Amino acid sequence: MTTAGAAAGPGPFAVLSSVFDFFTGIDQRVAFALATNDSQPIHPTGPVTVQIGPLGGALDPPVTGVLHGAGLVNPYVLVRHQFATPGMYVVRVTYNGQQSDLPIKVVSPADTQIPLTGKPMISVPTPTNAHPMGVNPVCTNQPPCPFHNVSLDAALAAHRPVALLFATPALCQTATCGPVLDQLLSLKSQFEGKVRFIHSEIYTDMTAAVNVPAVKAYNLTSEPILFVSGADGVVTTRIDGLFGRGEAAAALSTA
Repeated sequence: MTTAGAAAGPGPFAVLSSVFDFFTGIDQRVAFALATNDSQPIHPTGPVTVQIGPLGGALDPPVTGVLHGAGLVNPYVLVRHQFATPGMYVVRVTYNGQQSDLPIKVVSPADTQIPLTGKPMISVPTPTNAHPMGVNPVCTNQPPCPFHNVSLDAALAAHRPVALLFATPALCQTATCGPVLDQLLSLKSQFEGKVRFIHSEIYTDMTAAVNVPAVKAYNLTSEPILFVSGADGVVTTRIDGLFGRGEAAAALSTA
């Protein structure tokens, strides 16, 4: 299972993508962190500007990224972009007068089976404390989180807004799964009367050998990933990889 931060571009610093898939024709989230070339996190203290364009072609004018760091040990930078055609693109990042490039591949939404914004959620049972479905532990967070009281299929059948997080805090290959769950936990009291929170682990046990059925049903190859849907079961927001409290709150508000 792939986790965020796997891609880096050449240059005086590394640009680590926090997004797994990039698609044409949508309001695409482009999020990334900065690090030194010996893998030490960079905490920006000034503007980070971004230019995006086809590989080998003209880049768009620079835009200033939004820094997200509340509740996170390491911050990330966010911009949004609409890609016109599939192909290879460059995300050029400028910070402190230096530039580094992140090459990314952009595909058509038709090339994925994972729900995008505007598509229906996939109704499938998820393990709960009462019915763990053979998953042990149901939650690898310490202490276990309170988002395992209702199965996803039951929540969708109740026609309530849902926030579904796929993440495995104890087995994540990068330090993103615990922090994103923490962001939802910090918003629980604000949104729990409006949104049903559900956390699904990725694996059936601590050997990390077998995926839980919901991961297979959603065709996931990467995590963490958050889906927020309205009462009609249609995805209003999808966030791949690391996200902060502000972005999570905005996503929950769309439901």
